[in-house]
Amino acid sequence: MTELLSTQRTYDAESLVRFSNEKAIVTEIAITPHSSIAVWGVRPGQQVPAHTHPDGQDTWIMVRGELTYYLGDGQKKVISAGQIDVAEPLQVHGAINEGTEDAVFLSIYSAPTLKVIPATP
Repeated sequence: MTELLSTQRTYDAESLVRFSNEKAIVTEIAITPHSSIAVWGVRPGQQVPAHTHPDGQDTWIMVRGELTYYLGDGQKKVISAGQIDVAEPLQVHGAINEGTEDAVFLSIYSAPTLKVIPATP
């Protein structure tokens, strides 16, 4: 059974994204037994802390802006609107918005349950 915010099948990430002055905000769009889809709003200076997932792939699709994406071992790269990054199980990922504009991305997590392990960027 799929748990959705509504019965619609098409979603507009820009209309669902939320922002906070304190921290990056995640809004769940859909959750199923095998995956979840969420939209993140990340203001300048905010971050999604570096982490891994033990049993799931986390795919990020940039919708707007850019983020400095953590790869682990002190490595990072800039990802921007239209780019897709795939983190396999146990691959470090996370990001900080070092720009001057808000960033928006979709996270598609593929695993039976969402498990997060903090990691070093």
